[in-house]
Amino acid sequence: MKENNELERKDIIIDRDMEVDCDEGTQITAYIETWFDVDKKFNVHTNGDEGTWLNMYAKYDPFKDTLRIECVVSRDDGDQDFEYSPTKSEADLIKEMITEKIKELHGQTPQEFCDSFTEQSNIEMGGIM
Repeated sequence: MKENNELERKDIIIDRDMEVDCDEGTQITAYIETWFDVDKKFNVHTNGDEGTWLNMYAKYDPFKDTLRIECVVSRDDGDQDFEYSPTKSEADLIKEMITEKIKELHGQTPQEFCDSFTEQSNIEMGGIM
């Protein structure tokens, strides 16, 4: 992390398993592996408690070029969720990393990736394309 707590490429990894929403087929959900001090960044107090961790998810709509970050602090006594508003450079970085991961794994743009899920869903449900 930078001195101002802004995330850098070395701080996160986009997981290979991604989902596309089944309602509109325009939003990609990607798990973000956190390789930074989440307590320092989000003030969530996970250090020292082995039963507590933070899960971070990107909700990226490549058609509207929007990104939301949802975080879930999991504790033994329950979960607490919150949204994080990334800085512009963090949002640009995460969208870029999701795009890179999709190209690496599927040889597609994020829009093509979404479209492929929509087409597959139509085929499975007997829909007309």
